[in-house]
Amino acid sequence: MSTRLLAGIRNRFDKFTVVRKRTAGRRALARVVTIAVGATLPVLAAAGPALALKRDDGTAAHYPSLGAGLTILIFVVIPVGVFAIISALALLPSALSKPRYRPGNAWEHGSRWFGKPVEGETVTADSSAAPSTSARGGASAEW
Repeated sequence: MSTRLLAGIRNRFDKFTVVRKRTAGRRALARVVTIAVGATLPVLAAAGPALALKRDDGTAAHYPSLGAGLTILIFVVIPVGVFAIISALALLPSALSKPRYRPGNAWEHGSRWFGKPVEGETVTADSSAAPSTSARGGASAEW
């Protein structure tokens, strides 16, 4: 490219630097306006029914009243029952399981190999792996 063409391009971009300085303030103003509109619009949308021309207090002549007993059943007993059922289903697996092994208690199961023993290796009881009876504690909190 020729130097004259490059000089013309530079002059055009120099004009944009002034615009960039102005747009920083415009961006800040746009952010403030966006936050203000975003906070105000939901409030106005929720307040729309309060500005209705026809007053409606929520009562309808053709719907009978629920009564105290039915209201308590619908809004108290049913939600508590659903909560109890979900809680029971969540606790059911742990209630049906066998007791877990706790450190310090006797091991009631036979030995199992994970994989096979190396050839020539014999299975021996290792006395250092047995839990000591004098010092207890740890996660089981049995001191």
